[in-house]
Amino acid sequence: MTRLSLKAILPFCLLAGCAASPLIPGGDTVLLSKEAAPEECVFLGEVQGTQGNFWTADFTSDSKLINGARNEVRNAAYALRADYVKIETESFSHNTADRSLGGTYSAVVIGNAYRCGEEIVTIEPSLVL
Repeated sequence: MTRLSLKAILPFCLLAGCAASPLIPGGDTVLLSKEAAPEECVFLGEVQGTQGNFWTADFTSDSKLINGARNEVRNAAYALRADYVKIETESFSHNTADRSLGGTYSAVVIGNAYRCGEEIVTIEPSLVL
């Protein structure tokens, strides 16, 4: 049996912590908004996305944490065949006990997923997240 040392696997763990969760094919078609879904849309379920933790915080930028959580929401919504998500909650945990630790270390986004038909949903660009 081969035994891996922490020194051998640590670089791979750190690299994995630096990137935002990727979008699955089709996930980019899901619209995120803080506005209520249009009336013709059908509610499909709640979706959640998270990214980051205390251990990877120093190696992942705040924007990648937030984008990764949003990407996970889009992926979950797409798996439900949704094309619209009304964001209900965005939560960002910060390192506040020790100022040397820096900014955000995790992001959570929760929303309600809707199917708004076969046509593309259009809303004002200023309302899109």
